[in-house]
Amino acid sequence: MNLRLNIVDRYILKEILVTWAAVMLVLMIVVTSIEMVHFLKWFLQGELTTNTVIPLFINSQMKFIVLLIPISLFLGVLLAFSRLYMDSEMTAMMAGGVGPRQWLRPLFMIAIPVSLIVLVMMLYMRPWVAKQRADINAEIRNVSVVSTLSPGRFNKALSGEAVVFMESTNKEGTVMENVFQRFIRDGQVHVDVAQTARNVSKGPDRNYMLLENGHHYVGEPGTANYQVIKYSEYGLLIPEPEDRTYPLRVKALTTSELWHSDKPEHKAELDWRISIPVATLIIVFMALPMSQTTPRGGRYSKMALAIVLYLVYSNMLGMGKAWIAKGAVPWWIGTHWVHIIAVIATVILYKRAGMTIARHKSKSKNTKEAAA
Repeated sequence: MNLRLNIVDRYILKEILVTWAAVMLVLMIVVTSIEMVHFLKWFLQGELTTNTVIPLFINSQMKFIVLLIPISLFLGVLLAFSRLYMDSEMTAMMAGGVGPRQWLRPLFMIAIPVSLIVLVMMLYMRPWVAKQRADINAEIRNVSVVSTLSPGRFNKALSGEAVVFMESTNKEGTVMENVFQRFIRDGQVHVDVAQTARNVSKGPDRNYMLLENGHHYVGEPGTANYQVIKYSEYGLLIPEPEDRTYPLRVKALTTSELWHSDKPEHKAELDWRISIPVATLIIVFMALPMSQTTPRGGRYSKMALAIVLYLVYSNMLGMGKAWIAKGAVPWWIGTHWVHIIAVIATVILYKRAGMTIARHKSKSKNTKEAAA
């Protein structure tokens, strides 16, 4: 196949790239919006600090980029060619002798480089992102409970057993001012009102919230049975936070470690990192026959079917990965059978759409004979 691009190839290539970029942008906006809601909820619940929100958010975006490239490219090719069909541009091309063989050239120019990029991202970027996420969660685990409190609102602390309100903090965030605290101990309500509070460490597993210049109230609200204690300093032991770190999972292992390992779950992860680029290459060519439509059919007439086929393909890959991890399928078989099914389905789609190269040549020959 001659891969030198002519004016039609450049036109199709531009149409695919523009549509792909638009689809990728829309998907990223949707994913980012959902992630922002989750991160805001975790931040308000005190599970994240200001120092870990942004790194964890960036880490999530990098993880989603790898996953969104295949589906966005698939939809981009589908929508681009559907638009050409809807505007009768594909009919005009075929009338001018430009058929499936020429349409495949711009697809090769896109599919091969993108698949290679996805391969590099899966082999090297995926484990690096997973390792960074584990490190960030380790930082979240070791962070002081006091540093997760936000001024101007009621904060749940001490595993939900206490409520803390502080009016403001100093510039460094180490000292809280005008602090109100309420917690229950031994069935009694304890309330503290202090001018300042700060975090003090007296050794491993001995962190305190040191309240200064305040009053401590013990008793039942609304009754006369209570005690008032005035203090200059009052230390409240802060229990160690629960371990919320993600263990260093298989995703964080390097490709070299997976290659030299004999564990089924490691082989499954290695197969997955190779399967995604292969699937990206296949679905790009699968989108071409699926884009065939009529002006009345509309640009989005095949969208639902395309999404269903993509979900079936991805779920079969996930099922194949699970079988490898469980040892039900040998690692050398892997998910090759899924790709073979996808290739067969793609060939069937091309034949049903009448896009076989041999048929196109036959049509061209008959046209020339009729013209003679």
